[in-house]
Amino acid sequence: MQLQSLSSLQWNLIAGGLAIFLFGISLMGDALTNFAGPKLRGYVEKYTSNPIMGVLVGIVITGLIQSSSATTVIAISFVRAGVMSLEQAIGVILGANIGTTVTSILIGFDLGYLSYFIALIGVVITMFSAKRRNKYIGEILVGFGLLFIGLEMMGSSLSELSKIEGFEKVVANMAQNPIIAVIAGAGLTALIQSSSAFIGITQSLFASGAIDLKLALALMFGANIGTCITAILASIGGSLSARRTSTFHVLFNVIISVIFLIFLAPYESLVRTIAEFLGTNKLMTIAVGHFTFNFIGMILFLPIIKYVGKLLRKLIPGKDSIFSDLGDIELDEKLIETFPVAALDQIKAAILKESKVALETVKQTKLYLLEKDRKYLETANQAESIVNDMDTKIQAYLLAIAQNSGPMDLEVEVQNYLQIQINVERISDLAQNLGEYYEEIYESGASYNDEALSDLEDIYDLVINNYVNAIEVFDTKDQAVFRRLGEDEAALDLMETTLRKAHYKRLANGEDMTSIASYVFNDILSTMERTGDHAYNIARLTMDPIKVHTDNHSKFEEVSHETF
Repeated sequence: MQLQSLSSLQWNLIAGGLAIFLFGISLMGDALTNFAGPKLRGYVEKYTSNPIMGVLVGIVITGLIQSSSATTVIAISFVRAGVMSLEQAIGVILGANIGTTVTSILIGFDLGYLSYFIALIGVVITMFSAKRRNKYIGEILVGFGLLFIGLEMMGSSLSELSKIEGFEKVVANMAQNPIIAVIAGAGLTALIQSSSAFIGITQSLFASGAIDLKLALALMFGANIGTCITAILASIGGSLSARRTSTFHVLFNVIISVIFLIFLAPYESLVRTIAEFLGTNKLMTIAVGHFTFNFIGMILFLPIIKYVGKLLRKLIPGKDSIFSDLGDIELDEKLIETFPVAALDQIKAAILKESKVALETVKQTKLYLLEKDRKYLETANQAESIVNDMDTKIQAYLLAIAQNSGPMDLEVEVQNYLQIQINVERISDLAQNLGEYYEEIYESGASYNDEALSDLEDIYDLVINNYVNAIEVFDTKDQAVFRRLGEDEAALDLMETTLRKAHYKRLANGEDMTSIASYVFNDILSTMERTGDHAYNIARLTMDPIKVHTDNHSKFEEVSHETF
């Protein structure tokens, strides 16, 4: 065989093919995610009641969005929010590892010739469709077609690698020491942050004859380790539960890879046997190995999830997030028909939990203002995300009660709870808005002087005081606290006016009017005052419920349509 130099390779086709292949995977994954819709996170949460269901959900969701990393990040976010246990998240991750094999299986069908027509059909659908969902379908087809077009462009050039001087020696060294191949696979996958993409490249290398099956499998092991980088990044600065979840993701892939490395020779024989039995091509052979690897790993870990959870808690000890006991709310749907009054009791308990999380949103943004430490903003954003999830559940439950209950007095309570929890959710929204103001200020390099900062701290303290009292009124209906809250609400309105005047005086005395801190000061005061209004609304609605003058649910539906 005549040896060639690296310069003799068609690098333009390799580079262009790789770019098209990676873009195709990214486009297809994004389009599938958009097509699945915003309810995707809800499905993950709803159907992961136990680890086995978690595995199934992980498989389906990852198969849909073509990214085990994205599914893992969703699971980590739920663990951080306290709405999913560590054990449930482990099940989702096990399923995600199987779901990610869908891409390699699709590549295994080797649709090189048809891919051009698939891409063309996708472009036509994207260009001429008015409906967004149809455009997503078009983008899915375009991405699917580009995936194979990119592989085909790379394939013929990669086959020439075997003729490059020194390449066989590199391959032989890796074959003799597969650990090097695992490390290389992990590093390259971490670099491009997609195991699906790297395994697709490995499939192309194996199909072109540039590498043998043993080396391809070792590179695949490395790809599964490398894909953990996204989960690690997602857990940085997160809760203990989030770090435990990402740690499991790493440990699982490392442990399974080590086991398969030890038994690499018999594993290679198993893959060859299955591939020959199925009569697959070389591309599909790697897909078989990829699926078998993750499936066996899932079988090994599924029975011991409970013990793995205990081990992770010992490895990373400590108390979970401040939200770990608040994010999970109990809303029994059976009570809606059998005992609606008890269902409303559950609603009250849920709103109390939601109000406490919303209070943390406010408190954390205050700390961010005073300390300038971004960790407080991240905690506030986490709290806001939890409130949004709780808001969705509570409103859906209230609507179900309204549609199934008959007594007038119950309908009054339903509408009242709806309005109260909407005010709670708005308080959390406004607190997050405050955090965004501070982020904009600090990122611009601006800041407040001691006088302005003291003014903002004073109004923050009064807002928090009013909100805490409003929650107490909602919980206890204490008339004395309600009267005091009315006085404090008037004091908040007066304070806003006073602090505005103080700010104008500072500007008149030469404070920089072009600074973003000066520019948004009054917006911050206005947001504070609106937060206080919502707090007072909670107490007012508790003590003076909405009056209903109808014998059906039209009034509730009118309110819910205005506020949902």
